[in-house]
Formats: sequence, C-alpha cells, structure tokens
Amino acid sequence: MMIEICGQETAVSLVANARERFSVISITATEDGDVAFPANENAVAILRLRFNDLTEAYDEDGFPYGRLLPEQRDFEGLKTFVDVLVGERLIIHCWEGASRSAAVATAIFEARGGVDHLKTHGRYAPNPRVYALACRELGIPLRGLNYIAVPDGDGTWRMVKSERTFT
Repeated sequence: MMIEICGQETAVSLVANARERFSVISITATEDGDVAFPANENAVAILRLRFNDLTEAYDEDGFPYGRLLPEQRDFEGLKTFVDVLVGERLIIHCWEGASRSAAVATAIFEARGGVDHLKTHGRYAPNPRVYALACRELGIPLRGLNYIAVPDGDGTWRMVKSERTFT
C-alpha cells in the first residue's frame, strides 16, 4: 500500500483523480469544518480526525496558545480504521501535510511493520506529540526511528529511515 502524506489542497486533488481504490485520513484543526472531497467511486473510507498542531500548551515565552493540545481521545477510531484498510492507497492530509499527517503516517507505517511505501508531497516534520498519541492508539511502542523526506526529482519525496534519540 502507498501511504501518501499531503496538505489539504493536494488531498482534494488526489481524491478527485484517484483511479485505484483508496482510503483517506482527513486531519483538521478543532475549529475547522470537514474537508469536502469530490465524489469518487474508488473511495473506500474516510476517517475524520480533529486536533490542533501543538506539542505544548504554552509558547517559548510562556504565553498560552489558547488552543487545545491533542489528547488520546482525539485518536479514537484510528486503530479500527487501520486494521481494516482496503485499497492500494491511503491518503493522509492535514492543512500543510508536514506535521500532523506526517506523524500519523509514520505511526501507521510502523504499526504495519514497515511493509508499506511512504510518499510525501512536501516537507516532512512529524509532530512528536501526535506521533506518540497515534502510536499509543495503534498499540505500538515508540520505535526510536525517524523518517526524513528526500526529493525524488519529480516534485515528490520519498521517505528514508534515520535514527531518532528520545530524551
């Protein structure tokens, strides 16, 4: 299975043009509405998650962000969704396709034993809080691995493993 990580605009385009069976994990902020995807007969399922792209409640100057931190309950349904994935593609998006979607995709990749292919349509910087919560929901330990994006030369990126140190 190809797990594609992208921003919202790209996800809508991928859904519109998909010619093989696919599923979507649509991640939006708590205050945002659902993304409207075009109809596509190849769509198998869409899981909608809502949480903010934060790792701490306060900024570096000690001021509150005024938005809720992601919590474990925000990931309810993720394990069930992943356990029954059908199709050749899984499209995971957040607003930019860099942090929340990357963290969830990395956790899913690891939960599935690394048998899938990861592809991102932009820069890749997984949110560590989201990654940890997704791993917990999927029932896997933090593996100590990090995936970095390397350009393919055709405007897309492929994921390469590197070591991560947790402190």
